Amino acid sequence: MPGFKLASVGGTAKHRFPGGIKWAFPPGQVWLVLRKIPRDTLWVIGLGMVGAVVGILLWSEGGFVNPATAWEIITNVLITLVGEYPDKPKTILGQVFQLLLLLFGTFIFGALVGKFSSFFVTQALLQEKNMQVFNDHIIICNWNEKAPAVIHQLLQGNQKQPRDIVVISASEIPQKNEFISQTHVYFIQADPTHHATLQKFFAPQAKAIILLADEDTQGPDEKNALIALAIKHLEQIPHSQRNIHVVAELVNLDRYRHLQEAGVDEVVSARDYSSGIIAQSALFKNMSVVYQQLLTYTEDTNEFYFIEPGHYPVSWQGLSFGELSQQVSRLSQPEQPLMLVGIRRGDGAILLNPKRSQFQYLAPDDTLIIMAFQPIATLG
Repeated sequence: MPGFKLASVGGTAKHRFPGGIKWAFPPGQVWLVLRKIPRDTLWVIGLGMVGAVVGILLWSEGGFVNPATAWEIITNVLITLVGEYPDKPKTILGQVFQLLLLLFGTFIFGALVGKFSSFFVTQALLQEKNMQVFNDHIIICNWNEKAPAVIHQLLQGNQKQPRDIVVISASEIPQKNEFISQTHVYFIQADPTHHATLQKFFAPQAKAIILLADEDTQGPDEKNALIALAIKHLEQIPHSQRNIHVVAELVNLDRYRHLQEAGVDEVVSARDYSSGIIAQSALFKNMSVVYQQLLTYTEDTNEFYFIEPGHYPVSWQGLSFGELSQQVSRLSQPEQPLMLVGIRRGDGAILLNPKRSQFQYLAPDDTLIIMAFQPIATLG
C-alpha cells in the first residue's frame, strides 16, 4: 500500500504511516484492550462523551445565554441520538460535533436495542429451558370466561394426585395471575392450531385435550376443528399415542358434525345441556341443584368415577346389574358411600341404571360407573 510500511522493532509490530507517525498497537490489540474494560465503565465513558458534546454544542450555539436555544439544542441532540438528522447548527464547530454525535448515537441506539432484545430472548430461552417434560397431563386450548372454572374443577378433582394442566392460547391471558400459586398450572402464549405447538407440549402424551371456544374469533367452532385435525395428525407420528382424547366446547349446534368428523371424541354444548336442566327444573323443584352437585368437585358433593376393567374383581364378570349393585354397596364406608349408577360398555355406550333388556351381565371390557364423595379408582 503506497505510503504505508509494516516495520518490526524488537519483535513488536509497528505500523508506519506517512510523515513518520508510528502506532505501537495493532488494530486487533486495540479491540482486545477495549474488551477488557468493564461494560459499566464503557457506559460511563460513553455518557461522559455525550455530555461533553452537548456542552460544546450549547457553548458554540449560545445555548447558555438563550434558554430557548438551549432547549432546541437538547431536542436536536435527542433526535440525533436515535439516528435522525435535525436542523443544522449555525456554527461550523456545532455542525462537526453534531455529525460526530450522529455517528456515536447510532452505536448507542443500536447497543440499547440489542440490550433489550437480548433480555427478552434470554427470558424466552429460560422459560423454554425450565419447561418440564409433560406426561399424562391435561391441555386446554384457547381461553374464555369458562376457563378459570374449568381449571379450578380440574385442580379440585386431582388433589390427591396432582396433574399438570397446560393452557395454550394465542392471545394474552389476563387472569393467569389468579393461578400464580398453582405449581401444576402452566400458561403458554402460542397458536394451538399449529402442529409444532401441540407437539412441543407433548399432546400425544396428554390424558385429554380440552378445546374451549375462542370467543374472540369469528368462527370458534371452525378453529376448534382445525386444532382437532392437528391433534389427529400427531396420532400418525410413529411411537405416538393413537387415541388422544379430545373434548370440545360447541357454540353453534350446526357445527356438531363438523367437530366429530374432525376427530373430537366428546362435543359439549352448554346451550344443549342448559335447556334440558331448565325444563327439568321447571317440572321438579331444585333439580338444578342435583345437576350442580354432580358437576362440581368438592368434599361435600358426589361425583361420578369410572372403574376400568382390571380395577374391580374378575369374579364380578357375568353378574347382572342388580348383583353388581349389591357387591359395590358392600364396599361402602360411613364417610365414603358407594353407588353403582351405570355401565360403560366396551364400545363406549353409556347405560345408566339399565333395564334387564339393555344389560344382561358384566362383560370383561365393561367399565363401572360409580358415584362417590371421594375419588376412587379401584374396587375390591
